[in-house]
Amino acid sequence: MATTLTTIEQKMTDMQTAQDLLDAALKVIEGLKPTCIDTGMSYEERVAKREEEIAALKKALCILDPEGVEEQCED
Repeated sequence: MATTLTTIEQKMTDMQTAQDLLDAALKVIEGLKPTCIDTGMSYEERVAKREEEIAALKKALCILDPEGVEEQCED
């Protein structure tokens, strides 16, 4: 009987720990939602912004590649 009670007590503690971890993970997810989902931009705006970022990164790559090793920087 004592072993059973100890096992139940341990399992309840384990369950509470798991629930606390789940609650913490859900709080993190809720905190990330605005960043990931509610951008306030339309699809077209996001695509345009991404294209601008890609162009800027390619320009930076060419600036950092004075020897023209990268294909896009060979001109």
